[in-house]
Amino acid sequence: MTAQTTGDLIKENLQLATLPDIYHRIEETVNDPTSSFDAMARIIEQDAALTVQVLKVANSSLYAFPYKIQSVSRAISIIGTQQLRDLVLAATVIRFFNQVPVGAVNMDSFWRHSVACAIICRAIATFRREPNVERFYVSGLLHDIGRLVMFMHLEDQVTPLLRRRDELGELLFRVEQEMFGFDHAGLGGSLLAAWQLPPVFEEAVRCHHAPEEAINYPIECAVVHVADSIANALRMGTSGERYVPPVNPGAWSRLALPESALEQIIEYTDQHYQQAVDVFLG
Repeated sequence: MTAQTTGDLIKENLQLATLPDIYHRIEETVNDPTSSFDAMARIIEQDAALTVQVLKVANSSLYAFPYKIQSVSRAISIIGTQQLRDLVLAATVIRFFNQVPVGAVNMDSFWRHSVACAIICRAIATFRREPNVERFYVSGLLHDIGRLVMFMHLEDQVTPLLRRRDELGELLFRVEQEMFGFDHAGLGGSLLAAWQLPPVFEEAVRCHHAPEEAINYPIECAVVHVADSIANALRMGTSGERYVPPVNPGAWSRLALPESALEQIIEYTDQHYQQAVDVFLG
């Protein structure tokens, strides 16, 4: 199989090839200099479930505001339009995949791993004082999205894939490359490109197992790469990986984190993990 096949897998399913319209409507509003918080709020409020999730996020421990936020427009004014747009993307993608059949994977465990990776990404970005930590959060949440596509379209090959993983005692993404000629990271990147999402998400997903290949967003790719390894080590859910991917030394060096940061990052994850799970999966 070639890289072109990843695009073919996505095109085979018209439902998969198009992200629900609400995200792109919000994206247009964010990019419109004449728009307002109320205009963005009106789009979100047309979807009752999404409204509830946005308010849950705004009132979660991730922000720890001293008072309860009761309206979407207030949440936008405090969190920021770009940050809330990214959080809407996360909620939309989770709900989208929970509505399509992916019989070969435990969805609860999959999303728990993804949420853990997202929180660790946010913790690293916060430690580094990055200006938009939600961008890192969403990159972490989406990092294994290609595995869902793989399990949807190659369902009859999943059992042999996992058997081969166990026989070799090898990392699953390397077995994917051996059997299919591509891995879930490349497939996920192709999906995000088809959805016309910001390039930062595509590259962070596509390169999270090969951060040295990042061209435009090396920090984001390094953060997701390191966070994925930590999340697998902590065993907070799983997307099918049985072993802990080793951290690329170059990626770790690029982040310039002191070793003492690791303990703080794990403490941050423990503090916010369960509430984030409740927000997105509850």
